[in-house]
This record gives sequence, C-alpha cells and structure tokens, in this order.
Amino acid sequence: MEWLIFAFLTVWLLVSVFGTLFLKNPVHVILAFLSVILAIAGIFLHLGAELLAGLQLIIYAVAIIVFYVLVITTIPWEKIKRFEGIYKREALIALPFLLVSFGTISYMVLKGNFQLSKKVPTDGNIVSVGKSLFTNYLFPFEVASVILLTAMIGAIILGRKEE
Repeated sequence: MEWLIFAFLTVWLLVSVFGTLFLKNPVHVILAFLSVILAIAGIFLHLGAELLAGLQLIIYAVAIIVFYVLVITTIPWEKIKRFEGIYKREALIALPFLLVSFGTISYMVLKGNFQLSKKVPTDGNIVSVGKSLFTNYLFPFEVASVILLTAMIGAIILGRKEE
C-alpha cells in the first residue's frame, strides 16, 4: 500500500512539474507550481518528515506563491511579450547536461549500495532540523534570504513605469 501512495504522489508531482514548465498562462503556471509544492509536502508526510512538510507548505506555498503573484501583477506584460517562445539554442545546450545528470543519477540509484544509518537521532524532528539549520547551514540560509530580497527588488524595478 505504501508504494501505491508513493506512486500516486510521484505521478501527481511529475504532471505538475510538466504543467509548470509548459503552460503558457502565468496564473496556470503558478497553480501548477502550487500543485508541485503540495505533492512534495505529501511525499514528506508519507516519509514521516512532518516538519519538512509543514515548512514546505508555510515557506513555499504561502511566501513564494505570494511573491510570484506580486511579480505577475507588477510586471507590465508588454515587456514580457517580446520574450515569448521556446529558447531553442538554450534547450540544445542544456540537453547534454540533462542527459548526463539523468544517467548519473540513474546509475547511482540502480547500482548504488545505499546503507541506512545505524545512528538513530535522539532529538526530535524539530530540534534536529533547528540545530542543523542554525549551525551548519546558517550561511546558505542567509544567502537564500538575500537572493529572494534581490529578486523582489528586481521585480519592483522591472514593474515600475518608465518616465
């Protein structure tokens, strides 16, 4: 039964990812991205990582989706219309990297010898994530905050009216 639930969540995730990549209407893209976030939170719940599922919903579903809606409402669509279409040259450049990455990951999954950790964490889920986030991963956490702030400032600059 667990594989059935995992398969359902995985198919839901893949359909949503392709919707995010290939839909043309920005509102539909945001809805597909929200569906991606919900599917990932479901996978986290299925794996027993309740804190990660909650953080996924709080951080991404609320903050990032609101940020994307802000960007969509502030950018004039006349500027965006110039860039419509598929970037063929970029897709051809990215294809070898995609194939090498997919091949490497497939090899690792199929031939890899994954061992479960013998050490069972004694702390709770929230305590261990909090300790690692604010000790080992404090710098990447702050860098992500600065990147999001820079993206928001860039969206405001792009969206302002030209004089």
